[in-house]
Amino acid sequence: MEIIEFIVIGILQGIFEWLPVSSQGISVVVLTNFFKVSAQNALDMSIFLHFGTLLAAFVYFFDEIKDIFSKTKIKDLFNFKKNIKFDYATSSSRFIIISVFFTVLIGTPIYFLLRNSITAFQITTLTIAIGVLLILTGVMQIKIKQAEKLIPNLKASNAFFIGIAQGFSAIPGISRSGITTSTMLFQGFNPTNAFKYSFLISIPTILIAELGILLLTGFSFSPLILVSVLFAFIFGYITIGILMKIAQKLDFSYFCFILGIAYILIALI
Repeated sequence: MEIIEFIVIGILQGIFEWLPVSSQGISVVVLTNFFKVSAQNALDMSIFLHFGTLLAAFVYFFDEIKDIFSKTKIKDLFNFKKNIKFDYATSSSRFIIISVFFTVLIGTPIYFLLRNSITAFQITTLTIAIGVLLILTGVMQIKIKQAEKLIPNLKASNAFFIGIAQGFSAIPGISRSGITTSTMLFQGFNPTNAFKYSFLISIPTILIAELGILLLTGFSFSPLILVSVLFAFIFGYITIGILMKIAQKLDFSYFCFILGIAYILIALI
């Protein structure tokens, strides 16, 4: 590969990581069809590129991450007694930890069992189903008052389902950001909070997943891949900021419609 190709693939990762598409799938398609990289090397590269966008999310939310974990009450992290109210920092930490735990628990066997057997038809059908359900969610949310949807639902039960949903993104072609954002929208999160927590839980999730997969696949490191990671970081940081600003201005129900239609169109294309 030429250096310009490393730059292009990094830019694509940075742009598509936050959108309801599979950035890994796009990277593999471009690498194999346009840059003539073998399928195995393309898969390895697409995995390693996530370090760039992981770093972008970490830098973008650094102040919030620092605030959350510095104020978290460790003794309450695994307290599951009923009718206990936790502060925002502890609730956020619990939410992230539980989500990541169930993602690893569900996603690990799915990835290794289905990565070579899942069919394009099954992926397309699942993506269309998610899109339709998201549109229906938008219809149901039209009558919900703005005040009722500003506080994120950081319950352990919600984290459980989000973790399971994120685990299914281990299936090749399923977007992690798309399926986690959709799940949170179903649970009553507004777009801003849905995006924010989707990105926050992506940081430890991707770090664990990438390190595990890279160790198992024996990724052959090339110094030029750092160019791709750098551009993935730069464009990931820019696009995550743009997406967060757009989410703040969108009406919740219309956002559901837009994201649902996008899912269906992506699947059909």
